[in-house]
Amino acid sequence: MKKKRNKPEDYDDGRTIANMNVEGMPWYEPEEVRKNRESLKAEKPTRKEKRAMIRGAFAATLPFLFAILISVSIAFLVVWLWLN
Repeated sequence: MKKKRNKPEDYDDGRTIANMNVEGMPWYEPEEVRKNRESLKAEKPTRKEKRAMIRGAFAATLPFLFAILISVSIAFLVVWLWLN
C-alpha cells in the first residue's frame, strides 16, 4: 500500500509577487493618482460648491460665446450687404 503525500494547501497571504501595474497597460495608474483618488473619494463637494463650479464654468465660456455670436453676426451682415 502506497502512502499519500501531504500536499500543502494553496492560500493567499496577500503578498505581491510581481507588480502588474505596468506603464502602457490599459489599467495602469501611477501611485500618486491612486493615492489622490482615495483621498478625493472622501471629499464630495456640497450642493453650494457644485453650483459655484457650474456658475464658474458658464462665466468662463461666456466670452467665447459672445465672440462667436458677434463674428457670425458680422459675417451675416457682410453677406447680406454684398448680395443687396
